[in-house]
Amino acid sequence: MVEVKVDFARCDANGTCAALMPDVFRIGENGLLEQLTTEVEDGRAVELEEVILCCPLGAISRS
Repeated sequence: MVEVKVDFARCDANGTCAALMPDVFRIGENGLLEQLTTEVEDGRAVELEEVILCCPLGAISRS
């Protein structure tokens, strides 16, 4: 499993991550990002890397 981290202090909730991985991220009714899980399967590492690279504020990382 790959751990997914979000720096909510940096996040502007633009929704790119939610569009790319809707089972991991979503924009809540309050307009803020919600992280639905803190881990993704190893087989989704490339997908997660795309989300990390597409985040305009660098708010998403992995460990």
